[in-house]
This record gives sequence, C-alpha cells and structure tokens, in this order.
Amino acid sequence: MFTLFLAGASFAAKQHVAVLETVADSKDIMSPSERRFLTDMLRTQAVKELPAEREFVIMTRENIQMMLPPGKAIEDCEGSCLAETGKNIQADFVAQARIGQVGANISISVELYETAGSKLVASFTGLGADVNALIEVIKANSPEFFRKVRGNASGIMRTGFDSADNQSFVVNVSTNPQGASLSIDGRPVRQCMSTPCQIMVDAGEHRFVAVLDHHDDAEGTFTVSGNGQEISLDLAPRYGTLNLNLAFPTGGSYEELKIKVDGELVPASNKVLVDPGTHDVSIAHRCYNPVNFKVGVFRDKEETFKESLQPVMGGLSLKARSAEGEEIILPVYANGEKIGETPYVGSVPVCAQLAIGEAPSVKPLELNIVQGDVLNYEYVEPPQQGGSTAKRRRANAGVNKASTTPERGTSIPTNVSTSSSSSSSTSLSDVATWLLPLSSVILGAGLALGIIFELDASEQYKSATSDNYEENMDAAKTSQTIRNVGWGMTAVGGLGFVLATTFLIVDF
Repeated sequence: MFTLFLAGASFAAKQHVAVLETVADSKDIMSPSERRFLTDMLRTQAVKELPAEREFVIMTRENIQMMLPPGKAIEDCEGSCLAETGKNIQADFVAQARIGQVGANISISVELYETAGSKLVASFTGLGADVNALIEVIKANSPEFFRKVRGNASGIMRTGFDSADNQSFVVNVSTNPQGASLSIDGRPVRQCMSTPCQIMVDAGEHRFVAVLDHHDDAEGTFTVSGNGQEISLDLAPRYGTLNLNLAFPTGGSYEELKIKVDGELVPASNKVLVDPGTHDVSIAHRCYNPVNFKVGVFRDKEETFKESLQPVMGGLSLKARSAEGEEIILPVYANGEKIGETPYVGSVPVCAQLAIGEAPSVKPLELNIVQGDVLNYEYVEPPQQGGSTAKRRRANAGVNKASTTPERGTSIPTNVSTSSSSSSSTSLSDVATWLLPLSSVILGAGLALGIIFELDASEQYKSATSDNYEENMDAAKTSQTIRNVGWGMTAVGGLGFVLATTFLIVDF
C-alpha cells in the first residue's frame, strides 16, 4: 500500500504533456504519413524543451492510445474537445497541430491547452509551400511555445551535452523484421533507409522510430553511451495476406505479373501483403487479359483469389510450301495441341508455342503474334531425302498402279481361259460409262466450291478489324471448311475421271 502511495505521489508530481495527432481540413492537403511526421516533430521539440529531469513526461503515441476511452481512436481527438481529451488521458497539457489550405500555400496552426481549466496557453501559426517548409515553422516556434508549460519555473535546465559527453558513437541498429526505415528524434536517417545499419549518433538519450510497410511503427528511447552499442526494435505485423491461385494456360509465372493494390505497384508474388480493409486489386500479364477485383482483408487473416487467366489472342495466316515451291498441307500445333492444317487462318494466343509438320518432324515456329494484329507467314519445308511429301505420294501411287494393272501388249498364255478377262473388260467399260460423267460433275462442283470459298476466306481475313475481328475469323473458318470440302470433291472427281478414262483405254 505504501509503495502504491509513493507511485501515486510520483505520478502526481510529474507534469504530463500530450501531443495529439496532426489533423487536416481535407485529406487531399497532406498524406497521413506526412501529418504523422509533423506530429513527431512537435513531440520531439516538446522533449527538448520539457526535459524529464524537470519532472515533465511527454506522452508517447502508445501512452495516449492506451489512456483513451474504449472505442475512441487517437485520430478522433481534435477541435474544441482537445482539453476534454486531455482530461480523459490524464494529461496536464495537450497540444495539436491543424493543417489547412491558404491559396497556393499550406497553413499550420498549433494550439496548447491546460486541461485543468480548459485554458489556451499558447499557439502559433505559419505558412509554407510544402512539408519541409512547415517543419521549419515548427522548429522556429516550438521552443517558445512549449516553454509556456514551464510557467515561472526557475533554476538551471540542462538542454544539451557538454564536456566529455559532447561526442558521437557508432551504433548498430536492427529490426525484426528487417528492411525498416529509421528516424531518430523525429528526423529520418538517410544512412538507414533499410535496417540493419550502422550510424553515428550523438551521446545521450534519443528516441528511435522504425517504420515498415504493413507493420505498426516501433519506437523506443535509448541512451547512447559508446561505440558498438546494439539497438533493436520489434515491429508488430499489421497486415492480411492475399493468396493468388492462378492458372496460366499458355505458360507464364507469378514473377511476370504486374500487381497493383489501390493503384500502387506491389512486388510480384503469389502472396500479397495488404493492410486490413477493402482494396482494389489489378493483375496484368503480357500473355493474358487483365483481371480486376475487390478484396476485403482482416489483420492476420488470409484470402484466396482463384482464377484461370484468359489468353490474349492475335491473328495468324499460315501457309506451307515444299522445298520445290508447291503448296502443301501440314498440321499446325499450339502448345502441343493440333489447331488445324495449312493453309491456316485463325486466332492463336500471343504467347503460344507454335509448331508445324508431321511427326516425328514437327518444327517449332518462332513467330511474334501481336494482340489485334494478323501475322502473315509462309513456312517452307526443308528438302527431304527422296523428294517432297507430295512427290513421294505420287511415286507410291505409280508403283501400286503398275503392280495391279497389266501393261498394254502383255502376252497372255494360250492354255489359260480368257473368259474372265473378257468379262472383266466388259465390266470396266460399263463402269466407265457412268463413272466418267459423275466424276466430271463432282470435279466441276468441287472446283467451284474450292475457288469461291478460298476467295471468301481471304476477303474475311483482309477486312478483319479490331471491331469485327472475332466475327470475321469465324466466317473465315467456315469458308475454309467449305473450301476444303470443295478441294476434297475435286480430288475425288479427278480420281474418278482418271479411272474412267483408264477403263476406257484398257477396254479399247
């Protein structure tokens, strides 16, 4: 009980001064981090003018937050309730800065209240073009401003270091986690924009503050008294995690993504750290259509976004010719799957791995497909041993015909009955009488379909624009299909015509 009494007496003897968060008339005037820095500057000036050895206590941000009533945030303390807020947090004096706009300049107005009588003790105002100018205003006016708290106090106050204490030391600063930026006594340390680091610090007591994205600020007061001193700060996590579960149908990786959260580019990864709240997220990749969505994340919680990315498409017009210059038909592949045959006109993913040819001689195609454009490309088949594919087919057909059809003038043994031969000749002639006109009709119809729809496919391709691209590509594919049917009919009709003519010659 006696100990508690002494503690209460000690608390009562000290003068507690609270510097509340800087507020602004409009959020557009100054960012939260800049307002926070101005608050830290005011608090640092208070520490200098109201030292602890004179029984003054400058309340930290955490002290103030802990003393506030439940449900009230430190940012809510402003305006006419300053003195009342000071009473709530048991402060003897309370100060706050307000930022406004005056023409093209930024204004600052700082007030100091004695909470017991709700009396305005001191104030100052100033103008500046930016935050740096306002910092100079604070430095110039704060000493006289905070001396009002001391009133008529007499005696010598130590405000600096002298004699042997007037020296600097090299200290090692580290944070957990690493990578935080450091400020000392409210001033950013350019030599330590990312911890760990070594810096020179004047001897004496200093306030260290470490700041890292998605973490609460960590701060502490340390007395620097020698070289090699270790100073460490722990930052508490203040983030949620957005897990990206994406499918890349035509290849790609998370490292190639461009991820933005609320318009700000963040490191590319399948795990994105975001502050608690609702955020606009955009995902872009050179091979896929962009994705946009909103996500709400709680502190220390995870949310998962699952999506199969849609490939960006471009146009391809691909023909193939043999080494001899003849147009040939070869299968076309995209990412290992057959998508058609040459001549090919259609859409392909801009990042697809294209290939052409009959197995096992499939050749990769290094083509630069561009979204919204149509690439015209002609593939020339390398020379093959024994001639081109088309020539080998014709040679094989000739061998088969020679093996199954007797040459004209071949002798027939007299001891073999020729009745079957005569019957065969009569049958061939009969077949030729109806095969020849039918083949001619099929041949003519096939030629007509092939030529007409070849021209139509080319016209659809030429008239394709970014507005009607998909529609024209579908029409071109349909024309290609009918054209291929026509060429097939032409081949069948031509074969029938040749057979009918052969039958007639053989019978003759």
